[in-house]
Amino acid sequence: MDMKLFVSLAIVTAVVLMLHQPSVVTAATIPHHTTMPAANASLSGFSLQLVDGADHDHEGLDHAAAVRRVGDGFLHLQSQSLRATNSSAASPEMTTTYTPLRLPSAVVVGVGTGRGHQDYLFQVVNTPSTLIWMQCHGCNPHSPQRHPLFDSSASPTYHLVRGTDPFCQPPYWSEFNGGACAFRVNGPRGMFVEGYFGADTLTYDGKVHQHVPFGCAHQASHFQNDGMYAGVIEATVLGHGLTTFSYCLFHGGGGGETSRRRGFLRFGTDVPRNPRYRTTRILPALEGHEPSGHYVSLVGVSLGARRLDAIRPEMFARREDGGGGCVVDLGTPVTVMAEEAYEVVEEAVWSELRRHGAERVERPGLGYSVCVRASEAVMGRLRSLSLSLHFEEEEAVLVVAPEQLFLMVDDEEQGRRVACLAVKPGRRTVVGALQQVDTRFVFDLKESKLSFAPESCIQDTVEVV
Repeated sequence: MDMKLFVSLAIVTAVVLMLHQPSVVTAATIPHHTTMPAANASLSGFSLQLVDGADHDHEGLDHAAAVRRVGDGFLHLQSQSLRATNSSAASPEMTTTYTPLRLPSAVVVGVGTGRGHQDYLFQVVNTPSTLIWMQCHGCNPHSPQRHPLFDSSASPTYHLVRGTDPFCQPPYWSEFNGGACAFRVNGPRGMFVEGYFGADTLTYDGKVHQHVPFGCAHQASHFQNDGMYAGVIEATVLGHGLTTFSYCLFHGGGGGETSRRRGFLRFGTDVPRNPRYRTTRILPALEGHEPSGHYVSLVGVSLGARRLDAIRPEMFARREDGGGGCVVDLGTPVTVMAEEAYEVVEEAVWSELRRHGAERVERPGLGYSVCVRASEAVMGRLRSLSLSLHFEEEEAVLVVAPEQLFLMVDDEEQGRRVACLAVKPGRRTVVGALQQVDTRFVFDLKESKLSFAPESCIQDTVEVV
């Protein structure tokens, strides 16, 4: 039998069996919310610990030691030489791999009850959507993850959300004559996820939240989960209906004190006040397009004190097809810049480093275009290079310090160090997690405002016991 047909039949069979379970909740009995029951609407503020996965249990210790922050203030990635067998070659060849950059941007959520209960790591993203989704038992293909795939049949409180339920509104849709509510997610680097909604008990922030709808994926292609995350959860979902949330990322790499600390995702009245906040507006979603991030109006870039005049505001404009624009995202490791603007930044950075005798090197396994040998002279220049992102409001300027602009790669095999510009070209601009380190971000969704201010984010952490 054709494999695709076999998988399709298996999915249909599973959905039909779930529809005929006597415990299935009808549309009238599933609470029509995606965050919290109405009884908690009076909650004014709370905080959740953010983890990077490496400190969640002992399995991450080797990884923690491979990404570290040392005395120079920069984040260091460790390279590792591996011998790979090439079937067309007479002998194995050496390849170099790098530990992926990971900053604390995940939460631990318990899913299900009874035998089906399991704590999972969910990657937090800050988009306007209220979608939670995870890889579920039978998901094919799926990305390997730390814990077994969630088995809905083992959780007595799991219920399928029917397509006739008022929750099942666009962009979701009904299938099997109203018997199931389907979802689909398209993401970066070819990610494609689809499945059906269920409702079950979720446990986080020390509380039990019943009947929470979430997407149970039966297909998850190119889900970049670092072999750990079970799925994705939106910050707004965790907020119990509160419209203001904040985070302050710190270098969470291993090898020192920071590996034993956790920061927070704060909501409502738990968000700290700061007279130094700079504010830009969050742009409304384009009509006819599902929002894929909180868009802001980026209009220019400076390298050090020099405004890069070749970069124009239209390079960051949103297009009618939904592309382009600029978002600030917790789940993207490093900044991605619209290709036209990136080429200007790359040339400006390389020109500065070349003047100080920098030697350019290739590091294809990392995916960064500008990498140079980190000589003493080059390091001296690096420490004076900052990147400023200018938003529409004149006072709203996000300054990216050198320690967030460059990554150090320690090549233990050859005993040398390489510095790479931690920015990549792309179809739209995304201010990534590394460039958000030591800056507090506050999203006020009710007022459509994004505020930010420099902060020593290690001060807003707790030690992991």
